[in-house]
Amino acid sequence: MTAIILGVDAGASHSTVVVGSEDLIVQGRADGPPAAMKPGGATGAAAAIADTARRALAQAGLALPADRAVVGAAGAGRVQEQDALAAAVREAGVAREVRVLPDGAVALAAVFGGEGPGIIVNAGTGSVAFARDAGGHLHRCGGYGWQLGDEGGGYWLGRRALDAAARAQDGRGEGSTLLARLLSSLGLQRFDDLIRWSVTATPAQVAALAPHVLNAAREGEAIAQRAATDAARELVGLARALERHFPGTAPIPLATAGGLLIPASPVAVAFREILTAEMPRAQLVACSPPPGP
Repeated sequence: MTAIILGVDAGASHSTVVVGSEDLIVQGRADGPPAAMKPGGATGAAAAIADTARRALAQAGLALPADRAVVGAAGAGRVQEQDALAAAVREAGVAREVRVLPDGAVALAAVFGGEGPGIIVNAGTGSVAFARDAGGHLHRCGGYGWQLGDEGGGYWLGRRALDAAARAQDGRGEGSTLLARLLSSLGLQRFDDLIRWSVTATPAQVAALAPHVLNAAREGEAIAQRAATDAARELVGLARALERHFPGTAPIPLATAGGLLIPASPVAVAFREILTAEMPRAQLVACSPPPGP
């Protein structure tokens, strides 16, 4: 077999490792725990990547280390984080040669080709937009975490669900089934139980509430529909902030990614409508699904 190469998607909600050879034939694939880069967290991220890589390689009858690994990591937007994670992944025995890139750079290359210009808006647990201009320069907007933003992402939308539940409990808001939906999904009985749950909930757990907002929006609940529209408006705002890197009047290729922007999502529907009205130069392009083993 030729050199074994690992492609690693190290995200905030989960990670994926694909095993391939130099002829780009996929040999194995595995999903694993979150492996996003956090300050001082290179060792933990590398351990998660190593566990997932080990299982992916096992599908091909192989073992660590691979020859090379390319890691697209959330939270690795600066050179310092990239170098720290690359060193930790090598130390964990994942591969002999490791290159770490921002996840946005990998997404842009996957959608628009190695050097093609365009914008990609990603809304999963958080939200971020990346752009590559005609000169090949990379730009970003958002993606700073739930404390500083991530507007329109899963945590932001889950937080809106909790807010609607509290307002419904007090009689401060209009009627909504969100409180009942959250209690049922979390196995709770009363609003007081939800209060206690929220005190220790992680950002990922709050983000996991977002589908209940989307389901309520699909069923016509006004409060959920407004939340989905507001999320879409925030995401369009990320793209519009990057438009300045594309002077002129030519169309700007734009792609979407992440669970909140799958085609049937109420957020995606509103996103397309708002994008057409507020950023007419944007030309939506489809993302191809990743190949299976």
